[in-house]
Amino acid sequence: MAIIIQPWRIPEEGMEIEGEEPADVLALEPDGLIQADGPLIYHLRLQYVMNELIVTGEVQARVVFSCSRCAEPVVQDVSDPAFMATRTVANLHDTVDLTDEVRESIILAFPGYPLCRTDCRGLCPRCGVNLNVERCGCRPSAKENWTALSGLDKIEV
Repeated sequence: MAIIIQPWRIPEEGMEIEGEEPADVLALEPDGLIQADGPLIYHLRLQYVMNELIVTGEVQARVVFSCSRCAEPVVQDVSDPAFMATRTVANLHDTVDLTDEVRESIILAFPGYPLCRTDCRGLCPRCGVNLNVERCGCRPSAKENWTALSGLDKIEV
């Protein structure tokens, strides 16, 4: 359950590796709003030059998010096609664990505002019904939508 590199096995011209790690490697909360839905897949190019391990390639994972508008589950493939990491390796026979770098890369690739579809209508702010599934009888008025902000002009700073 880790991406371990052995620098002494990398030939002078470099090498490519690919593989999968279980979803647990992403260390996401099991009951959280974001969950892994499959293995972490990687395809990496390794080079070891003058005590420096240089890793480039692509990492990807399938992840389940909650839609930002309607809270329904959304499954998306998340990837970093330009993954890059470097590590100074003092001893050629030390192993290097790249799990944290790969995990961070995937997390940084998460969408900031995941949507189940681009035209998601979200939830009714009054009754909470999913407007993608059914219509509600609520009729919000413009005045009611802004009442919470009506007193801001009277705040002294």
